[in-house]
Amino acid sequence: MEKIYKLITLSKTRLYILCNLVFFVTVFSSCSDQRRPAEITVIKKEGRSVAIFIPSDLVKGINEDNLDEEIFIRIAGKPENILGEYTQNDGGILFTPLIELTPGTDYQIIFQGRLLSGLSIPGRTNVGDVTLLAVYPSADTLPENLLKVYLNFSKPVRQGVSERYLTMLDGKGDTLKDIFLNLNTELWDEEGKQLTIWLDPGRIKRGLQPNEKEGNPLQSGSTYTLVISPEWTDLRGAALDKQHSKKFFTGRKDTQSPNPSTWKMNLPVSGSRQALSISFNESLDHSLLFNTITIIRRAGRPLNGKVSVGANERSLLFYPETPWAAGIYYLKIDSRLEDLAGNNLNRIFDRDLLNDKPAGKNEFHTKQFIIN
Repeated sequence: MEKIYKLITLSKTRLYILCNLVFFVTVFSSCSDQRRPAEITVIKKEGRSVAIFIPSDLVKGINEDNLDEEIFIRIAGKPENILGEYTQNDGGILFTPLIELTPGTDYQIIFQGRLLSGLSIPGRTNVGDVTLLAVYPSADTLPENLLKVYLNFSKPVRQGVSERYLTMLDGKGDTLKDIFLNLNTELWDEEGKQLTIWLDPGRIKRGLQPNEKEGNPLQSGSTYTLVISPEWTDLRGAALDKQHSKKFFTGRKDTQSPNPSTWKMNLPVSGSRQALSISFNESLDHSLLFNTITIIRRAGRPLNGKVSVGANERSLLFYPETPWAAGIYYLKIDSRLEDLAGNNLNRIFDRDLLNDKPAGKNEFHTKQFIIN
């Protein structure tokens, strides 16, 4: 294991290079001095900060039977304690966090109700090969009541920290405040590569207090830029390849549900493996398009194949695994499918609960087509 020795108390410090190791000490010493002052140590393994060691001299009088009640580790400025395991030996206390410590982050060590020390985890020193592959929706013009944005990364990145690295700028370059929904748990896919960001629904839905007080997060006829900081790191501490941004213009509100009856289909011929092309009359939710549309044979059997989403999420291509057979087919469309404003096939997102007609409850919608 590599070790990085860092700040140990709140006293004044001075930098020393001792036997090829760089660390901070609170008393003056030299390589000839056989005594080394007690110091808090960040233990690293394979480039990751995996534990913190706190010498006994700094936690005298600690109750060995209740370590997790006597000492806490927190991110600076946060009230929550970092989850992990505290163990004790003759030399001191070892804290092993449940999730490795985040590079470039300041932590605080609280002992018996008081601040024992601040601790900084070194930031990344290398730029990795992780990149932001895409931002969805991909269109340059989006509805004023846009509900969600997807960020697709090439590799898993740090989770639970998105608020530090995402900024929405208005046309003047000013940062918009409180525009995103603050979730305790971020919405990542199973691979940890796609993050779903929600614009605050409370500001989008009419009649709710946030909407009446602060208005819609975006305004029609305006230009915005979503900026993704290059300081966002992957799981080994390597940063994004560069800063990424998406500039877009906001059009009018979308207050209509998607309507499959208006979709246009370009049908393949039987005996071929040509793609079935489905064109929508609007951009739809990129992520939902992959799991809400199924091709069904007349007998009820779903077809296996590959789905590809077209430009600006306004179309879909289905490539069958086997050649098309002549006959009757159906599009089976899950009613969860949404447009960019969160309107699904059964109801609009921003609806008047008092005056609007009750929403439909169809689980699926179907659309028939024939292959000749």
